[in-house]
Amino acid sequence: MEPSLAGLRLMYLVAVIAAGVAGAITLMAPAMAGRYVFGGDIDVDVFIRILGALWLAIGIVAIAGFIDPVRYLPVLLIQLLYKMGWLIFAAYPALLSGKSSIGLVVLTVLFTIWVLALMVLVPFRLLLLGGA
Repeated sequence: MEPSLAGLRLMYLVAVIAAGVAGAITLMAPAMAGRYVFGGDIDVDVFIRILGALWLAIGIVAIAGFIDPVRYLPVLLIQLLYKMGWLIFAAYPALLSGKSSIGLVVLTVLFTIWVLALMVLVPFRLLLLGGA
């Protein structure tokens, strides 16, 4: 079955904008990232900058994915896996324990929607059979 190229392209476009912009801001203006990306003051350390570099790299490579959606499926797979990991091990436990903020709730909702969309749109059969 042919994957939905329009749906995949939309996911890559959102990745270019969201991950690329968030990554660039986190690397170049971490105090601004604290306000607009993380929802408050942050300690600017090497770990925040690693996250910014990862997001920027995903945003840049997603440009190629927009052009050739099937070939660059691993970019979306990386996003799927890290977002699922964050949801399972950080977000949902924090929400269940009552340690939440509006920023956490919004990010959890957005990441949950993203994960569900990828679960529907990513042609896992192509990935598993090496056709991507």
